[in-house]
Amino acid sequence: MARTDKRLSTAVRAAQSGDEDAFRRLYRAVQPRLLRYLWALVGEAADQVAAQTWREIADGLADFRGDFQRFRGWATVIARNRALDHLSGRRTAGPIRARPAQAADDRMAEPLSPDAAIALIAALPAEQSEAVLLRVVMGLDDHQTAEILGKSAEAVQAAACQGVLSLADRLDHAGGTPRADDETGPAAPASAPGQWHGEHDAEGELP
Repeated sequence: MARTDKRLSTAVRAAQSGDEDAFRRLYRAVQPRLLRYLWALVGEAADQVAAQTWREIADGLADFRGDFQRFRGWATVIARNRALDHLSGRRTAGPIRARPAQAADDRMAEPLSPDAAIALIAALPAEQSEAVLLRVVMGLDDHQTAEILGKSAEAVQAAACQGVLSLADRLDHAGGTPRADDETGPAAPASAPGQWHGEHDAEGELP
């Protein structure tokens, strides 16, 4: 386990004992990834769904069992369920689907921006899209992702691999490259709060 994850696992236990500073550390560690994930699923409603997610996390934290990696997976499950609730309120409930890419193709010839990266992932076939979102954006392992999606770890690996290859192929044909001032990997859209500051050092206020 990485040193940072060990510290955050300690923060999980402290937060369960009522340490508000520890809860804020968890929030700052998870919120940037969570917003990017939710932005792909529900677009501009990401803030609203994230706030609902953190309220549910706070309410259920005392009963949670596990380390920080499990906490991140638990938070993702809650966020996904709240996103599905949000989407089912607008239309007949069905399999969760990443939102359509918004003018991503028009921007692919330019250096890849954070919002274009999420849009490109969201435009993948549903199975590939969520596998990439959960593995790359949320940082979950194959087994956590498989449990969330109700698939085998092997199926998750195959879907994520195909998704990454599809993204690379599209970027290669379009000549798109990440901006030099962006960190490697998908990031939140520029208009989304909690922009890309890295996994563990993002600042933000509790909802």
